[in-house]
Amino acid sequence: MTSSNGWIRRKILLAGVLIALFVHTSCYADNLRIGVSSNFRSTLEKIATGFELEYNIKVEVSAASTGALFAQVKSGAPFDILFAADSLRPALLESGGHTRLRRTYAYGQLVFWTPGKPANKTALRQYKRTMAIANPRHAPYGKAATETLELMQVKTDRVVYGTNIAQAFNFVRTGNAPAGLVALSQIKYLKVPAVEFWVVPTEFYAPIEQQLVVLEDASVKAELFVAYTFDPDTTRLIEKAGYLAAEKDNQTGISNRAVTTIGAGANQ
Repeated sequence: MTSSNGWIRRKILLAGVLIALFVHTSCYADNLRIGVSSNFRSTLEKIATGFELEYNIKVEVSAASTGALFAQVKSGAPFDILFAADSLRPALLESGGHTRLRRTYAYGQLVFWTPGKPANKTALRQYKRTMAIANPRHAPYGKAATETLELMQVKTDRVVYGTNIAQAFNFVRTGNAPAGLVALSQIKYLKVPAVEFWVVPTEFYAPIEQQLVVLEDASVKAELFVAYTFDPDTTRLIEKAGYLAAEKDNQTGISNRAVTTIGAGANQ
């Protein structure tokens, strides 16, 4: 498919969502509730701001680790969309019948951050002091950090674990840890000098494939937000924030199945 055809398809699908929304005006009564992994919070808030201005639909954002959000959804948390930092939990929710749409929206990037000191591959390999990372049991960035430390055979004195990547980042930012393996998006948001961080090659860890899911009982507005997320302008915003774009064949807006689901869901 050519890029021109892809653009036309996105617009047609988006138009289908808008028609469904305007036909069922009661959908505007409630806010759109989104759970987001900590690393993507600032980026999602920018996306939500643009979405609210364009469609006059209020978005409520709640951030936590992907593991915590997954547990909340399983316990009945009333989210419409979950933006996870991995693909495992979204796949588990899909297999459990909790979703009506699953899609990869970005790939995260890991960085070694040493405030006030030069950061590079050699500095990480020779690092001996306390290292802050996210808890690998709950946070995909923590798992990537653990894989990187093992691959590079880094022998630190101590590893401190944040409950999520945001807490790990704050350990370093506040000086409670002299260095950390954190998300590139956080570094860009804080505008850290380039000399102080090193982008870890993606082959050092399993891909941090970040997926979203529209949950089973979500508002029909959820698919509209997903379509907005895959708009070319929003994709550029995500890349500028420090993420690798999802595969091109994944960036076609919402699927025909999703549009059909909107029509069905509106009748429930």
